[in-house]
Amino acid sequence: MHRNGKIGTGLITLSVIICLLGTIGFTTEESVEGVPTPNVPNSVFFSDEPIQSNPLALFITANAEVTWDRNDVFLVVADADKKAQCDGLTLIEQMGNNELCTSRDNEFEAIGDDNQAGVSWNVKSGEYFVGIGTMTEVPDDFELNIDYTVDISLSATGYFIGFIIIIIGYALTKYD
Repeated sequence: MHRNGKIGTGLITLSVIICLLGTIGFTTEESVEGVPTPNVPNSVFFSDEPIQSNPLALFITANAEVTWDRNDVFLVVADADKKAQCDGLTLIEQMGNNELCTSRDNEFEAIGDDNQAGVSWNVKSGEYFVGIGTMTEVPDDFELNIDYTVDISLSATGYFIGFIIIIIGYALTKYD
């Protein structure tokens, strides 16, 4: 087998392994305990740090499922612009509006107001922040426990690229 044949066989093998691993996927489960909750009703308060993004969103799909232990709390995921808009509201504006930056605001990337169903979000590339809000005036407790699962697998584009690499590898083995 000559040089092109070895390269072609290597490309085919590598692509098949990546496609198989992408089909099987990878799942990670984590918990965060003792997250402080706000006491302003139906207002969102965001974390200072963005959540982990998916820089390879074109090739890899990452789906996050988040649940929590209290039913008087809602969670949202917002981009940096929406976070800045919500952080810029004064306390009077937060209490006086009906939709903006509340659990009824449809401009969030993902929202979950039911702790049983949780939040489901397809993790994208970019800066996104998690926000927490309470639905009642005075929360039952001041801490929140969060469980999340992230499922990672190969995207349709990733499979397509893998198929193209297999064709290139096959061509290299045939035209040695």
